[in-house]
Amino acid sequence: MKKIIENTIKKFINENIEFNEAKIEISQLVEHVFGFTKKDIMLNPSLKASGDKLNQFNSLVKKRLKQKMPVQYLINKANFMGEWFYVDENVLIPRPETEILVETVLKYADKASKIIDIGSGSGCIAIMLAKNADFIVTASDISEKALETAAFNANKLGIKERIKFIRSDLFKNIEEEEKFDVIVSNPPYISPEEKENLQPEVVLHEPHTALFAEDKEGVSFYEKLAQQAVSRLNPGGFIAVEVGFSQADKVKDIFMKNRFKDISLIQDFSGIQRVVIAWI
Repeated sequence: MKKIIENTIKKFINENIEFNEAKIEISQLVEHVFGFTKKDIMLNPSLKASGDKLNQFNSLVKKRLKQKMPVQYLINKANFMGEWFYVDENVLIPRPETEILVETVLKYADKASKIIDIGSGSGCIAIMLAKNADFIVTASDISEKALETAAFNANKLGIKERIKFIRSDLFKNIEEEEKFDVIVSNPPYISPEEKENLQPEVVLHEPHTALFAEDKEGVSFYEKLAQQAVSRLNPGGFIAVEVGFSQADKVKDIFMKNRFKDISLIQDFSGIQRVVIAWI
């Protein structure tokens, strides 16, 4: 097993995958296919791989390297805030930056009861909000397949009954009189012009409707969201959104123009302004 791993690391490096990343991804593939953890291999480097399992492993490695498929889609799971979520090519892969969005909402929503997650995808935001506080959560998405994934994850983590799933483009299918204490969203914010600068793993496999905005600045979704959110928040409620690099000030201006106030910008681990939060 040790020799297989060493040879696979070389293949990853030859495809310009950084050494530490290669080790992490290969460890995930090995555990997924063979059931061997890193500790298992350290304690017993002579572990053997059966022919069928080895063929399965090599097939996944080929997809990772030749088709540029992210390892999370190969093993159908991604970690978010310490929980494992099922993911496939119908939903974005949850990222650490989005954990900051959830943590921000949890910090400021101590008096909130009703929350809606717009563009829920895998359900990671809605689910972790429901799991960490006593909220009534609505998860909405324009994609039926994404909602099925979100519902599967909610059931897997034991809180499906605490989340309402609804297919909707923004608030289109949400009852007109229904209001919320918090609106949260990680919307499509990458401009089409940026596509050529993205990793092929992202462009080739992650859902474009969840990635790309309609305008060259990547803020078209925020404009629609801000316009509709004003009438959907209870007094004292707030909206929190994830934003892309250099978008925070533009999104802040959009919220200000739509009568939001007390707007704050939250930085991520790299010092990039990643979350915008605004009160009504």
